[in-house]
Amino acid sequence: MLVHTDARRRWLWAAAAAVAAYALLTFAVEVTWTPLVEQDAVVSAAAHRLALEYPMWRAAMTAVTRTGDTVVLLSVLAFTLGFLLRRRLLAQLAFVCAAVAASAALRLTVHALVARHRPDDMLSWAAGWSYPSGHTSHFATAALLLLVLVWPRLGTRRQRVALAAVVVGWAVLVGASRVALVVHWPSDVLGGWLVALLGVALTIVTHAAWRDHSRP
Repeated sequence: MLVHTDARRRWLWAAAAAVAAYALLTFAVEVTWTPLVEQDAVVSAAAHRLALEYPMWRAAMTAVTRTGDTVVLLSVLAFTLGFLLRRRLLAQLAFVCAAVAASAALRLTVHALVARHRPDDMLSWAAGWSYPSGHTSHFATAALLLLVLVWPRLGTRRQRVALAAVVVGWAVLVGASRVALVVHWPSDVLGGWLVALLGVALTIVTHAAWRDHSRP
């Protein structure tokens, strides 16, 4: 998978920004920084009232959040890996595996270390610690990978804008659904988005550097 110098530089800056933002947010969550805790509580309480007042909204958010379930994403991942393997696109296959592993490691490590509790008044079933959001990070990682793999193969600006609007928009919706159903604090979702950006960006930069080094 070829990454041009300018694109690599942009991804490097994206990775650096994501590292800084993720570290600061994680620190704020760990020390229970009062402004963050208060803002999380305000948004979560508003989301709880909205979901109870409008059952159709709650049903819609439930449907959206199910698209980010582990079974769905594992099925998509298996299909993608199988497709890349059949086409012998081994560089892309390695890239996808590395990006998924990096995002998972970044999430699970902080997940266990911070051990943040979920909101008390959840409107849907959820297990495990709260920060960062697994649904959000998994789906956002999948969306970014789809953009990276498909973007260069699209011929027009309109196609690329449409792709970005669909996958990024749906990734945002999945994250928002976790707050709407009060199974995550808003900062959990933000952390999930940062995990995805950091994992994919670091993998792109590392993968490109490895390919440069391995060339004769």
